[in-house]
Amino acid sequence: MKIVLTGAAGGIGGQLARRLAGTHEVIAVDRDSEALDRLPDRIETRPIELTDEQAVREELSDSRIEALVSAVGWYELAALEDCPPASFEKHLATNLAAVHTPIQAVLPAIRKRAGRIVVVGSIVGSVSLPYHGAYSASKAGLDGYVNCLRREPEPRGVDVSLIEPGPVRTGLNERAVDSLEEVPGSAYSDQYSHFDSYSPASTDIDTAVTRIITALESDRPQARYRVGRRARWLPRLQALLPTRLFDRLVRAGLPGGLLYRLIDR
Repeated sequence: MKIVLTGAAGGIGGQLARRLAGTHEVIAVDRDSEALDRLPDRIETRPIELTDEQAVREELSDSRIEALVSAVGWYELAALEDCPPASFEKHLATNLAAVHTPIQAVLPAIRKRAGRIVVVGSIVGSVSLPYHGAYSASKAGLDGYVNCLRREPEPRGVDVSLIEPGPVRTGLNERAVDSLEEVPGSAYSDQYSHFDSYSPASTDIDTAVTRIITALESDRPQARYRVGRRARWLPRLQALLPTRLFDRLVRAGLPGGLLYRLIDR
């Protein structure tokens, strides 16, 4: 199978590229050319800015493409009150627009071959978490995008799956915490201080990558794969509990909250 993999320089994307290359023909795409250079030589790499429509169409015009996996993702932690418009726009550009542009470019080729599209989202697209507001908004938009793509009549014969992991050990969470240091004098400083050692119980990369490969290779792929315990039980609790009660539960589970302290013991 000839697969376009976007976000191939990231933790999940890089590991996925290495595993897929053993049995598939992989085109690894990312704007980080140095990270792409560290992938094995057998993987074809293409440094592309994924929001550049012309560059994407020129580089991904191969009619033999059978599948696309989107593993792009980026976020910073901050209360919405502290989130600069530029950061909010970057979340939407990276986590939503950079997914759509390559899909739009390769979908005609994938449809002709009755292929696959697999998109890596996040559980925060289904369950919004405080201080993840811009990220949650972009991933919730991605959830709606994938649902539409799966239901629209034109991509007939194309299987579309959404992967919703909880925290994954890629280093992304730790980097996101660093952004809190750039918010001096915030009304939320007391809460931010508890994130100094924020390292939520997370899933190893291989587990997430295995689910993505399952979505690619299964004869009957699921529409949605939730990866990790949090990703499975948080949506169920949200559906079962009254909204205000679930809100309190979520706040208690944040660093510094009662539930977080009990779990962390």
